[in-house]
Amino acid sequence: MEVVQQDHFDRLPDALLLLIFNKLLDVKALSRCLSVCKRFSSLIPQTNALFVSIPSRIPASKPGNGLCLASLRIFFNRVFTKPFKHCRRIVASKSPSSKSSNGHHSFINVLKKFEDVKFIHVQFPFYGSGIDLVGGDCLVKWKAEFGGQLKSCIILGATSYFLAKVKELQEQEQEEERFLTDDELRVRIIWTISCLIAASARHHFLKKILLDHPNLESVVISDEQKQGKLCMGREELVEMRGCMEPFAASKPLLIERTKVPDLSIKLSYAPELELPVSGYRMRGATLVVIRPVDGDLMRKGLSDGELLGSGFDGDHGDEKVFAEAVGEMMKMKKSYVMTMNSF
Repeated sequence: MEVVQQDHFDRLPDALLLLIFNKLLDVKALSRCLSVCKRFSSLIPQTNALFVSIPSRIPASKPGNGLCLASLRIFFNRVFTKPFKHCRRIVASKSPSSKSSNGHHSFINVLKKFEDVKFIHVQFPFYGSGIDLVGGDCLVKWKAEFGGQLKSCIILGATSYFLAKVKELQEQEQEEERFLTDDELRVRIIWTISCLIAASARHHFLKKILLDHPNLESVVISDEQKQGKLCMGREELVEMRGCMEPFAASKPLLIERTKVPDLSIKLSYAPELELPVSGYRMRGATLVVIRPVDGDLMRKGLSDGELLGSGFDGDHGDEKVFAEAVGEMMKMKKSYVMTMNSF
């Protein structure tokens, strides 16, 4: 009597396989799975959550020291030129025969296979932001929220950031509050401009993805060094689509650069900031809260506390430290208020 072996994998329901694919996330692995069998090929395009890591194509430049002309040239090359060139290269790549360095088509073309995707996390390569040219081994973290344009941006910075011993935390006298020097303020303005340009470039990059994926409900665009993060939810994406409708019918498609609007900036500073819960210490700690002058958050009268509440909220150790630092910085009595013109 012949025994027929049954493939138990075929007994798994489609819903369970889709659950597994959604947990897999990685777009490269999912793209390879498309060619495994006809069943996979029909199910994987229904995946609703993706993670995309974009490989670096531009060699990093070695920065110089100080604010000399050569350093400024590197700064503008890194901050202004490279991010937009890289985004334009990816967005403009439409030929199916064009291959990336890892043997796959440009990831924009790969994403078109996932028609039902609702959540995308894109991770950019990190080229340096010009911050290291003027701040040494400083810490700069930012989070930006967009709709059709910038809604808010939070920047947390420090000239140094380290784990202090318990005894040092107890014995260290709190340094008196003082004003920033002109050079210190200049450095923080460069931090701010650098982060805003990076956020604007990522928002511009998102426009092409949004046109191809009408069901998209949530987007995160970060970088491999986890310096900055752009976040958009369903309402923000609907607003962004509305702003893009006038250009959708143009041939060739006109995707304008995302401009930074007129901004209101509030900057808080602490020469020495102790974080008793995590045991860390920051020197030159800086918190920058940025809003458009004529934006929804300004009209609604949203407080800094409400805006900063979810600024760096995460389960990882570093995120908890940054959230604690934001909470401590909000206690600062002195702050700088300034405006910045659109660019």
